[in-house]
Amino acid sequence: MSDWRDITATAMSDALGYMQADSVTYQGVTADCVAAERESQTLAIGGFESHFIGSVRLAKAGFPVPVKGTKLTLNGTERRIGDIAEDPVSWTLYLEDITR
Repeated sequence: MSDWRDITATAMSDALGYMQADSVTYQGVTADCVAAERESQTLAIGGFESHFIGSVRLAKAGFPVPVKGTKLTLNGTERRIGDIAEDPVSWTLYLEDITR
């Protein structure tokens, strides 16, 4: 089983590099990732407020175990980890704006 995970982790790393992936830095470790970033509009007094909604998917290999509520840097912008999902070879980190 270990061989399958190593092969899959290598394939994911190669694919992220090929796609010219986004960059995430957490606890001093920088890794390629696939990011989904967008703004959400919510009704507020006097108009609408924009709020960041996003997630990143990255390989587990060589990346520290993420902790909910801690901060990371995505493409040069600081974000907070709001939730975490995982599978055998990757993390999906659901991010939020640090001002919320």
